[in-house]
Order: sequence, then structure tokens, then C-alpha cells
Amino acid sequence: MTADLFGADVADVPVIEPSPAPILAGTAERNGRELNGSLKSFPDLGADEGAAADSASPHSFGDVPDVPAVHLNNGAGSSGTAGGTAGVPGVPALADLIEAATAGDGGDTEETAVPSVPEENRPCFKVYDGWTLLDTGRKLRPGVWLHGMSKPKKEEMPVPVDSWVCGPLHIEAQTFDGTENNFGRLLRFKNTAGRWRSWAMPMELLKGDGSDLRGELLAMGLELDPFARQTLARYLQERTPKKRIRCALQVGWCGDVFVLPDAVIGPNAAGVIFQSGERSHDEHGQAGTLDGWQTEIASRAVANPLFLLALSAAFAGPLLKRTNTEGGGLHFVGDSSTGKTTILEAACSVWGGPGYRRSWRATANGMEGAAALFNDCLLALDEISECDPREVGAIVYSLGNGRGKQRASRTGAARSVTRWQAFIVSTGERTIGTTMMEGGHRTKAGQAVRLLDIPAARRFGCFDELHGMASGTALSDAIKRAATQHHGRAGRAFLERLTHDERDMAVRLESLKALTEFNPPEAEGQDKRAASRFAMLALAGELATEYGITGWPEGAALDAAVIGFQAWRSMRGGGNDERRQILDKLAGFLERHGDSRFSDWTADGAAIRDRAGWWKPDDTGGRLYLFNAEGLREALRGFDFKRALDVLEAAGAIPKANAEGERSRLERIGGRRMRVYPVFGDALREVGNGA
Repeated sequence: MTADLFGADVADVPVIEPSPAPILAGTAERNGRELNGSLKSFPDLGADEGAAADSASPHSFGDVPDVPAVHLNNGAGSSGTAGGTAGVPGVPALADLIEAATAGDGGDTEETAVPSVPEENRPCFKVYDGWTLLDTGRKLRPGVWLHGMSKPKKEEMPVPVDSWVCGPLHIEAQTFDGTENNFGRLLRFKNTAGRWRSWAMPMELLKGDGSDLRGELLAMGLELDPFARQTLARYLQERTPKKRIRCALQVGWCGDVFVLPDAVIGPNAAGVIFQSGERSHDEHGQAGTLDGWQTEIASRAVANPLFLLALSAAFAGPLLKRTNTEGGGLHFVGDSSTGKTTILEAACSVWGGPGYRRSWRATANGMEGAAALFNDCLLALDEISECDPREVGAIVYSLGNGRGKQRASRTGAARSVTRWQAFIVSTGERTIGTTMMEGGHRTKAGQAVRLLDIPAARRFGCFDELHGMASGTALSDAIKRAATQHHGRAGRAFLERLTHDERDMAVRLESLKALTEFNPPEAEGQDKRAASRFAMLALAGELATEYGITGWPEGAALDAAVIGFQAWRSMRGGGNDERRQILDKLAGFLERHGDSRFSDWTADGAAIRDRAGWWKPDDTGGRLYLFNAEGLREALRGFDFKRALDVLEAAGAIPKANAEGERSRLERIGGRRMRVYPVFGDALREVGNGA
């Protein structure tokens, strides 16, 4: 009796509740089941594939407050249990005790009895959104019920059996991506807090015993019968819904709409939904108001170029695809406690709260998963010192290219590669190159232009204007507090305007790239590539201002981008980065080994260990180093040898190639003719060492 009071979900206790027998195809029971329109757990959403969506927006996935109770679909319940409990003087009936014990849960109990499911229509599934009284006197708890028939023994007759499967769970539509893969089900269910929520469930979660699916549903608050594991999977696959919705597996652009984990923004948002096998997508949270964000954060970026540059970078992610631009970003470098993390958190507030920011403390493989979460958005990475220096180079290339590592499946076939496109904002006390050198790697030019080093050294750390604050620390603290109170609004407001803006953003970007500020006279290929990234920041910031998101004066974002470009060039130096590295490396080799691995060309008998060559006076009184082939290749290790010789010739550090294209020369050393590579030491030092 006590167990019934607290655990039973019906007013009458059946004699037995065995699992229903399988119904064979072609039998009357199977035919009756196929004709039964109540197999679906929701009303018909329209057989016409092109029918418009109903008034409930299919892209709202959060808890829906104040959802009215949904009445019973196509009948309910079954008979076949005991008719009641014998009355005992002075003792209330069991049904009355259950009703009293569940009074708090049955506030929406339907007092009018509904017909039970006829035997010819069994087995079938039905969903009851509230407590339901059957015409047999039995009361069903809210949820999905399997109305079946018992499996008789010997001469016994089968009797109706009703089994509770889970809480109220409706199957609203089927989902699949643009390639007609990654099928799923759009589910709407009530959690144990009494709130309705939706989830696009990948069908692949039904593989095996379905434990992954059950774990996700339990975590989202749906009650499940622990003994109905296979029954739940059977219900979810019982009948394919007629309504179809395209699903997106990543945050970002899907056609002309932009998909976030809890919303789809754009003119055709009703036909797209975000589908994921995981419930946790709290990066894009919201709090506060857009006005509060403008007042407490955006307004304080005025007259602070680095701060304004970071906020502009937050709006740049959605523009990458619209302008056909590669990913990449900025790396703010400076001493500790200068405000680098503060402006990073402010940039994160455009899209989400404290959980949006990521750390550099990850492997290259782990960073792939993080980048995929922020596709077409901002990827914020804090403190590069936490990353293994040996991993930094691979991570920078991977993030900039937008492609993960190619991996093999269990059968050896190539698996699909993870792809993304994001604008990156990073911070650290060391540059990308310094961090990589600590791990024993040389920075390649491609890495240097994918993540641009920006010195965070202004008047007050990262700031020039304190906006009435007593110090840079006070301003930093105020911005951090505001970022926790107002976040996630600006990015969505930007998308609302951008998704309806049909102008050619690539043309606007080209007009900014053509400005003289981004085309200094001595600029080369890598300078222009970096200038394009700053032009993108100018476009993003000015567009956000035009949309009324930031409240900045017109031209403020462009001025900040120009200042950022100049700061990058001042830190890096002009010209081609790879050429400068080649010259610096060869000059450094001569400084380290000029007297220990080279000897006077007339002293052929001198004992030199690991000889790299000889030297002789040149016409200006300096030294002309005569490298042997092995010595020069060692000095230029890490660079393509022919490419390095081209750079040295262009810089005037070696003689021009002869008619046959050879750069080595025959020299008589100690009475022998030897082929060597002449290098002008003084000329090399003049163009090397960062000049």
C-alpha cells in the first residue's frame, strides 16, 4: 500500500503487466494498428511538404513559459484492470489516497473521462500532457504510454496492458541537413520542473542500447522508465513525421540564415534548426540589455584604439563568409595586468557570457573542437603561455586554415574533416614567434600573418582614455563587471540586420583595402595580407556602428584599424617576414661561428673542426666568406635552399648567378680548386638583424 501511494501512477493495480507480444505483419491487429491515426504522438503537422510552419516558431529551443496544456490526442488509455478497491469502513479507497497524494501534480487533471483505446487499435503509443481519467476509472499519469496487449499463457486470453514509457514527449518533425544526411527528430517535451523545451535529436543516438540518448534526455529533465529502454527507442522510430526541417550541425551560416544553439536568425529562419547530440551549448548566453552594453562597454571603447579594435573583431566573424575571406586574427602582446584579458572579455560579451572565452591550454586536436563551436563567430583565446610551445605552430595554422586534421575511420577510410571559419582574438605576454622558439620551432611567415602580433602598450596599459575612472585598473574592473551583466545581445542585434542586408560586403571590403592607409609605399605581399585583415576589422566595426549597435562615431572603427596596422608593422618591421628571417639566420650563423668554423683561405692546413668554409678579404676591407655546400645548407636549415639563395642574391649578400644559373664559384684554396658559395659578410649584416 505504501509503495502504491508514492510510486504507483494509476488508481488501480493490474494483476500482471507483461510486455506486449509482437504483432505480426498481415494480422488483424497489425492492420488495425497501421490504420490507427493515434500512433503519432502529436497532431498532423501537414502532409504537404511545402506547407508553412505553424505559429510556434520551430527555431525557438529554450524553455517556453506558460505553455497551455495540450489536450489528449486521439483518445487515451485502456481497460483490463481491476474495477476498484473494496470499501472498508473508516478507511478511504486507494484511488482517493492516490489522488490526495498527487494533488500537487494533478492540478490540470481532466475530470471528464475519456475513452480507453479499443483492443483492435492496440498496440499504439499515446501522449498525455496531464493527468487523464479513463472511462474505466483508471487515472494515467502524464507522459507517453504504450497501449498494448498481454502475452497470454496456454489457454489464457490476452488482456489490454498499458505501460508508461516517459514524461510528455512529442515528435514534431524530422530533420536532415542539406545533403540529406544527419537525420534526426525534433522533440518537444516537459521536464520535471514543468517547463516545455525542444531539442533536435540526432537519430544516431538510437544506435546500440540508446544509453547516450537516455543520458541526454535525463540531463534535460525528462522522466524515463528505467525498464522501458527499448520501448522509448521504438516510440521515437514508430512513424516518420510528415513535417520536415533542415538542420544545421554547427553554429554559423546555413544558407541565408545564421544559426545559434538556441535561435535561428534570418528571413527563412522557420525552415532551419540547430541539431546537436549534446545538450550543453551555453557559450551564447544572454543577459542584461543592448542599451546597457552600449553604455557600460561600447562607449568606453571610444578613444581607446585597442579596445575598439577588439570589439570590432567580435563582429568580424559573420562577415568572413560574406566577403570570402580566410580566417585569422589578432594576438595582443603585453605585460601582465595591462588589460589584455579585459578587452578580450569585452569582445566575448558581444556573443555570450563568462563561458564564452576559451584558454590556450589545449592540444591541436582539442582546439579543433573548440573552434568548431564558434564557427562564423569570434574565437577568444586567453594567455598563450598556458599552451605547449610545441603545439602553438600547428594550432595557429589549423585555426587560420579552418580545417582539422585528416583522420581515418575504424575501417581505414578517410573521415570527414572538421571545418570552421572564425575570427580569432588572442592574448599573451609573449609573441607567437617567441612562444614557438621556446618549443624549438621557428615561426613561419604563414603563421605570422595568420595571427598578427599587436603590442598592448598604450598610455594606460591597453587604454588611452580612462573615461572618468581613477586608473586603468578601475576602468578594467568596470568593464569586466559590465561584461557579466550585459552580454549576448549585441551579436544577435548585429545578425538581425546583417541577415537582411543584401549589399555586397566583398565590394565594401575592397574599397577599404584600397585606402592609402592600408597601402604604404614599401608594402609587400605579407604587409598587404595583414592590411586586408585590418580592413575587415574596419568594415565590421563601421557596419556595427551603421546598424546602431555600438553607438560609436562614424569612422572610429576605421581609425582604430589603421592604428592597429601601424602598431603591427612597428613591432614586426617592414618587408617580407621570411626574407628577413633568412638574412637574420645567416648573419647569426656567421656571428656564432665566423672564427671557429672558418679559416683564412691561405691557411689551408689549419685544423678546423666541422669546417663551414673559409674567408678572404673583399674589396672594401671586409670579409668574403666562402661557404662549402654543407656549411651553407646548415646555416640555412629550415628554409628551402634555392629560395634562400634567391633572397640572398636579391639582398646583395651573394654574387648574381652565372649564365647557367649557378651561384657557386670555383676558387683555388691551398693549391686546390674547390666549389664554394661566396657571401659578403658586411653586406649581410647591413640588411639583416631586422633591418
